[in-house]
Amino acid sequence: MTVPASSAGAAPAQPRLPGGLLRWHPRTLKARIVLVAALLFLAGGTGITWVATLRLHADMEQVLSQQQLATTSFIARDIGSKLALRMEGLRKVATNIPPHLLKDRPALQRWLEDRRAIHTLFPTGLMIVPADGGPVLAETPILPTRPKSFTDRDWFIGAVTTREPYFSKPLITRATGEPALAAAVPLFDRQGTLLALVVGITPLRTPGFLDQITDARPGRSGSYELYSPRDEMFVLGSDQALTLAPSTTAGGDPLHRAVSAGERGVATRLNAEGVEELMASVDVPHIGWVLTARLPTTEAFAPVENAIRNTVLLAAAIGIPLILLLLLALGRLMRPLERLARQLQDMAQGQRAMEPVAVPRRYTEIAEVATAFNQLQHKLLAQEQRLAALARRDPLTGLANREPLNERLSHELQRLARSRKTLALLFLDLDGFKAVNDTYGHDVGDRLLCEVAERLQGCVRDTDMVARQGGDEFIILLTEVEAAQQAAERVAQACLAAISAPYRYAGLPPIGIGVSIGIASLGPEDVPPESVATFIRRADAAMYQAKSGGRNRFTVAPPPTPGQSSLPSTAATAAAL
Repeated sequence: MTVPASSAGAAPAQPRLPGGLLRWHPRTLKARIVLVAALLFLAGGTGITWVATLRLHADMEQVLSQQQLATTSFIARDIGSKLALRMEGLRKVATNIPPHLLKDRPALQRWLEDRRAIHTLFPTGLMIVPADGGPVLAETPILPTRPKSFTDRDWFIGAVTTREPYFSKPLITRATGEPALAAAVPLFDRQGTLLALVVGITPLRTPGFLDQITDARPGRSGSYELYSPRDEMFVLGSDQALTLAPSTTAGGDPLHRAVSAGERGVATRLNAEGVEELMASVDVPHIGWVLTARLPTTEAFAPVENAIRNTVLLAAAIGIPLILLLLLALGRLMRPLERLARQLQDMAQGQRAMEPVAVPRRYTEIAEVATAFNQLQHKLLAQEQRLAALARRDPLTGLANREPLNERLSHELQRLARSRKTLALLFLDLDGFKAVNDTYGHDVGDRLLCEVAERLQGCVRDTDMVARQGGDEFIILLTEVEAAQQAAERVAQACLAAISAPYRYAGLPPIGIGVSIGIASLGPEDVPPESVATFIRRADAAMYQAKSGGRNRFTVAPPPTPGQSSLPSTAATAAAL
């Protein structure tokens, strides 16, 4: 029976999503696909950018480090070669001085002035100083401000002490007052006695000498620093304030500490201001100085940052249109699924009959969903039919239960007036069944009931009906018979014989039970016919009479009395017994 949608037992209708919400709601599959695609694109782009950034940063750092180290090394070698050139020039002068000229100052002065090729290397002064450090024996150019004694100068002390060519500590010359570097070569006689020193003084800012430090920088904001660890002072730098500055000028600069500790090569460090710098430190040959090139990493790696920014902008320029195109494409691709969802929603809300849905063959996945739904619907309908059939069957014996029995009886009683046939009802109650249950258990009792059902079905025609009333009670309905009472008595005799036959089960002795049967019949003369309940009560009462008469027998109920039942009800009869 179909229950109206407005009935009390009907499930409340679920709210229905409007078409727009069904299509664009953020919880829809389409929205989530777009979201997942966007997240994957973002995560993939971020991951690729991150990996590429790390790789590019590492490659760029390696290239810049090698480039900066190579440049710094080139400048350091160039400075070293210029220093070596000056020292070699002084050696040649010292080697070529005729010893007798040391006692003839005018001749020595002329001889020194004739050495014009070396004058350009020492524009501040080329001097020959006596071994006692007194006034110069010869000089070029001649400067009136030249000191009368050089014994306090470190180049004099160093050359005399070591008896080797010696570069001085960077100094401010007393003759010119400008920062300069002095080089001294001692001159000995054959006995090794110091005769004089050949000294050359080169201003630090002499053109072509240290120009690469003073006039150039690594990058736009980088700097060069020329440092003398021996003298604990800066020689020169891109910053003029470092010229002849003591090492304390650097303060707590970690880069300077690393250089002072002997660290060479390339490294990335934080300076005293907390700025990260790429630092390359190289020893200058022949003198023990250290040339350091410093470049802030923000400038060094600016190309990497620009590449990252351009990559992000390019990814956004490509990704946003792609996501919009994906959204439009999904809108078209998801339409069959949305139509399917609406159909299922209509069926679920009772606005559409349960029927197979159309299978869109164009889309395999949606076709599979629709096919699966149709298969599920078919199985559910079949299962519903099976459940309906099971609801009308006794689960133990498989016989009809009371509902189909009452329907069949009602139908047969209604057609009795139109038929010349008679109708008979047998009410059976097993004798001794309770003892079987108590003795052998309910499992054996259930097996026995099933076998009783089979034996009863063997006693009737296919058109007749055997039903289980409940417990150990059964009902047999005989229809389309000429003489109902005689037919019922024959069936009752067959049932008595069938039920009384022993029941044999493995491991148990033969089991014997009986049955008490009550018979009620109706014919065309019994019009109007009695009700279903009255018909069953007459057979029930006759069954109780059979039990009270000795059991394992049948009793026929008298014909019905018009207007009232001929016998008391089943409950009253049972109470009387």
